[in-house]
Amino acid sequence: MMKHDDTVQGVKRVTVDFSVIEHFCTTFTTHDDIGAVASLIGAAPLAVDYRSPEAHDSSTATIIRWGDGTLITHPYYGDECARQEVMSALSRHGHLAVCLVWGISLSPWRKTYSRMDPWHAAGASLAYFAYAANGRLEVGFDPYDFDRTDPSVRCGWNTGAVDTYLHDLHFSPLTVATQQSGRSLKPGRRTISRHKYACATLMERIAGATFPADVERPDSPGVGFTVASPVPAMSDAEFAHFMGPPQN
Repeated sequence: MMKHDDTVQGVKRVTVDFSVIEHFCTTFTTHDDIGAVASLIGAAPLAVDYRSPEAHDSSTATIIRWGDGTLITHPYYGDECARQEVMSALSRHGHLAVCLVWGISLSPWRKTYSRMDPWHAAGASLAYFAYAANGRLEVGFDPYDFDRTDPSVRCGWNTGAVDTYLHDLHFSPLTVATQQSGRSLKPGRRTISRHKYACATLMERIAGATFPADVERPDSPGVGFTVASPVPAMSDAEFAHFMGPPQN
């Protein structure tokens, strides 16, 4: 996987080239025991190397130590670790859970539209970033074209929870001038999405680490798990408590 160098406040960081990744689902938690994390999300070690064809399933997850905790990623387009139930379970008892998803992994978030208006108002259409603590959502927002000055695009109990990490991050698409090659040079315009890099850097800052180059599919056979016993779905009352009060 490609990398790019990113300098933030004079500190050089090496970050995965997320622009080439079409679908992504990863969750960071401050739990530092892989076995405990696997138990919390209902996962068991795979009987085969997760890189083998037999493991190419949406229930497959990789769990690795990362930064100040653990990183869960779905290499085969799963979305289990993005569920609100998993975010709640991983963030209880003083822990944090931070989730970043885009592409097909948004399915569990879309299902919440009919259950709570604030989530729909701030809701996921192209991507989602969520930060949970003490078993509830502190702040969640769609990072695509995210306007940090507009409180209505956020939901959760503490919508300013990640503000200290947002400095120098750009979420809105950038349009640049281009020239098309050929017999005659023709000016054009190209739009560059920046929300993936912004959210990845945001998660890096929270975790105190740089994403490994093989974050999607770690190059180690022993990190594969299967989510055999998914965390039970929340009731409407539990979901409302997780999501937080309606936003004005």
